[in-house]
Amino acid sequence: MFRWLAPFRPRALRHGVPCVGLIVFLGCFSFLVVPDDNFAPNSQNLHKVLPAYGPPMVVIDPGHGGIDDGTKYYGLAEKDVTLDVAERLERILKSGRVDTVLTRRDDVYVPLPERVEIANRLGETNANVIFISLHFNQSPVESVDGIETYYADQKLPQTTDWTWVGFFNRPDDEHLDLGENSVVSKMLVTNRGIKSRSLFVVRHTRMPAVLVEGGFLSNKMENQLLRNDGYRDRLAQGLAAGIMAYIQTMPSPAPSHLATAY
Repeated sequence: MFRWLAPFRPRALRHGVPCVGLIVFLGCFSFLVVPDDNFAPNSQNLHKVLPAYGPPMVVIDPGHGGIDDGTKYYGLAEKDVTLDVAERLERILKSGRVDTVLTRRDDVYVPLPERVEIANRLGETNANVIFISLHFNQSPVESVDGIETYYADQKLPQTTDWTWVGFFNRPDDEHLDLGENSVVSKMLVTNRGIKSRSLFVVRHTRMPAVLVEGGFLSNKMENQLLRNDGYRDRLAQGLAAGIMAYIQTMPSPAPSHLATAY
C-alpha cells in the first residue's frame, strides 16, 4: 500500500528518526523558571518545602481531542495522530521502566488548564517530572514541512507563591546533537528548529516542558508518512530516545526516608 515509501529505505528510517529525540529534547530544555510579576516574598513562601527528587516521570500531552480536531487535512485529524503517537511513546517509555501519565487516553476534550494541572500536581511532590505536548502542524503553503519544537524561556506559575528559581541547562556534550544532519539527509525531514513561544501548556507547567510539532499534515508527503504505523513507531522511538537521554541528566531520586517534607 505504501510502495512510494521505498525511496526512504528502512535503514534510513531506522537510523534517522530516533535522532529526532536528540534534536527535540537535548537542545531545548533551557529556560528560567521565574515567579509572577506581582510576586512578593513572605515568611510562608520562604519556608516552602521544595518537591523531592523522585523517580523520573513523563507527562505526555496528546494535543486536542473530542470536539477539538486540531488541524485536519486529507481526512487525517491532528487529534487522532497525537493520541496514537502518545500511546506508542508511553509503551516505549514503560518498557524502559519510566513512569508516564497521559493527559487524555480517549477522544475527549481536555481544557488546557486541566492539562497543566495534571502535570503541576505531579510536580508538587516530584522534581523529576518532565512534560511533552504532542502536536502536528499546518501551513497554507503545501510544500512547508518538518519538525519544530517550542519551549517557554520564562515560566509563569499559576499561583503567586512560587519561590524556586532554577536553570535547566543543555548538556555540554556536543556529540549529543549529531542527529540533526542525519534526520535531514536520510529522512528528508526538515529541522525547523527550537523556538521560544508563550504557549499555554509550556508556560504554565512548573517543570521542563516542550511542545513538539511532529510534522505538517498540510504537506502531502508528511501526511502520508503519518498514516503509516511504522513511521509513527519510529517517531515515538525518536522522542523516547531523546527523553531517555535527558533523564540521564536528572538528579538521582532521594532515599525514601528523606523524601518526606519536614
